[in-house]
Amino acid sequence: MELVTVIAVLAGITWLGILLVAALRNRGPEEVAPNLQPGFDDQYLETRRLEKGQKVAIAASAFLTIALPLYFLAEPNRQAGFTEQFSEESISRGEAIVEEFGCFACHGPLGAGGSASFVEPRTGVAVQWAAPRLDDVFYRYSEDEVNYWITFGRANTPMPAWGLEGGGAMNEHQIQDIVNYLKTIQRPQTEVVNDMPGLIGTELARLEGAEGAVSAAVITQRQVVAEIDQADEDAAFIGPLADRAASLLEETGGLDTDGDGIPDAVEQELSQISAEAYAFFLAFEYEDLDPASPDEAVLEANLANLEAATSRDPILEPYVDAINAIVAADGVTEDSVARINAQFSQASTATLPAGIAVVTLDPTNPETASGTPDRTTASQLVGSLESVAINKRVLVENEDRIRRTEETALDNLQTAARERRWEVDFDGVASAMGGTVDEARRAVGLFNANCARCHTAGFSAGLAFTQEIGSGGFGPALWDGRPLVQFGEKPADPAETDLLVDFIINGSEANRPYGLNGHGSGRMPAFGPLLDPADIELLAKYLRSGDLNGMGGR
Repeated sequence: MELVTVIAVLAGITWLGILLVAALRNRGPEEVAPNLQPGFDDQYLETRRLEKGQKVAIAASAFLTIALPLYFLAEPNRQAGFTEQFSEESISRGEAIVEEFGCFACHGPLGAGGSASFVEPRTGVAVQWAAPRLDDVFYRYSEDEVNYWITFGRANTPMPAWGLEGGGAMNEHQIQDIVNYLKTIQRPQTEVVNDMPGLIGTELARLEGAEGAVSAAVITQRQVVAEIDQADEDAAFIGPLADRAASLLEETGGLDTDGDGIPDAVEQELSQISAEAYAFFLAFEYEDLDPASPDEAVLEANLANLEAATSRDPILEPYVDAINAIVAADGVTEDSVARINAQFSQASTATLPAGIAVVTLDPTNPETASGTPDRTTASQLVGSLESVAINKRVLVENEDRIRRTEETALDNLQTAARERRWEVDFDGVASAMGGTVDEARRAVGLFNANCARCHTAGFSAGLAFTQEIGSGGFGPALWDGRPLVQFGEKPADPAETDLLVDFIINGSEANRPYGLNGHGSGRMPAFGPLLDPADIELLAKYLRSGDLNGMGGR
């Protein structure tokens, strides 16, 4: 305690000493504050000081006189450069967004058109929905309309809403970046116009092959149901096999000749497992016909095996028909044998699940498949087996629910096959139009190539799902003479505006009236930039006929 007191006293004395020294050092003559000092006299202020200020002012004025015009002369280029830079950056961002969100996975490479997996709402069948081209979209829609489609998507199709307003993940700036990028991939207008004859031909051929396409859809769906029936047996086989393969891949002990990290015995056993899985799922066995001396007995035995297999796997039925057609047309000759053998080969592997294949691992070679390490090949094999095992197990565990869904889908397809709603009687269309059959065919081709996506229900899902032509989908139905109600008859005076032709050429504008009593949504595209005027006139004539399928309307 005494020590603390001593220290405190010494500190106080020291502090007082410091204050005293500081006071002594600051003593001296008192300085005059700047604001109390005498100022400059008038002679100085009105001569040298004033002249100096004037010189500075003159120099500054001269600088501004020269610099400001130069600045404003350069400003337009600067703004243009900034606009160009902003545009380039937006396009680059848009391209990155399109790639990140996989837009071209559905719309095809660089927006050239493609398809998307989708469950067709009316039938419950999994289909490949036709996704439109994006490299010609600005010939049909304005920038605002394209922005709308991306923002809000399209209901009852695979196209989701991408914008925040529509419930998607992108803000308005990202949507605009995509729109700016899409502008850069548009094809020349002449190229798009020149596509039309080919598109018309494709649609007419599509109608001609409709029965086969619908039959194939029915058979595919029958196969889906058949695989539900086989799920118990398949799961009982593939599940243990996949587990065994996975267990083998984890083994590290034993001789490893090629040093790839997989024991030789494991490589041999995995190869055997792949062969077992392949043989189990193979549809049937057959013997190749010898082209030099084809043996009809071998053909008959192969056909018998194939036909027997169809009772289990309906997907094989078209191969039976194809082989019988070849034999009926060409017989069993050296020329036809190659095609017959090809049909047998394709049929035998038609029931193989994805990823199931014979894999041969060579214990003396670390890369049995050139460029691919055996460890990778083995991992892929095990992954494929496990994937098939999971799918089969899911089928077994959810059999009742899945069966009901798939059988309902099959019933819907079979009903569609019976009702043949896609059919068009061109003679009937020609009669209703008051034109020739060739005109009727072209009119139907034009409609299906340009209008059916919106105005025919189910069109994009495929012919098996297509309702009567013009039945309405995203756009209104066009049957029963509705275009006549909306747009009236073709004017007798060529000088008068044909409202229907004008509408096809220009499309609709949002919140603007059209026709006789319509109110535009802006969703009807403009076809003037894409179609020949004569084709637009023909299309209008067809729509006014009131009988789009040539069978008396609905």
